[in-house]
Amino acid sequence: MKRFLNTTTVLTSIAILSISAGLAIGHDGKDKDRESVQAMSAKVTMEEAIQTAKTKFPGRVVEAELESEDGGLVYEVEIVSASGEEQEIEIDAQSGEILGSENENEEEDDAHETEKS
Repeated sequence: MKRFLNTTTVLTSIAILSISAGLAIGHDGKDKDRESVQAMSAKVTMEEAIQTAKTKFPGRVVEAELESEDGGLVYEVEIVSASGEEQEIEIDAQSGEILGSENENEEEDDAHETEKS
């Protein structure tokens, strides 16, 4: 009887792990499909967005991604200058225009000052 319970417990655990893994894989696949559809609907490529960002803020690109914001597609390109300043530039994925930029260092400074208060 004890052996039967141990076997049942092991089989139940394996089943739960298999279902969990399947759900995780299924969810990841849906995200990738959605990202592919977004990328296909963008008129500007990631490379073009990066070049546009670098013309305004020269430096090394550390991150670039396509995001859905306010019903539109926007590239967010993060660049670090030679002096270590970090800028995040938003570029419209349809027109290629720079929508705005944020100095990431200022946000960190603000966060540190808030923690000190």
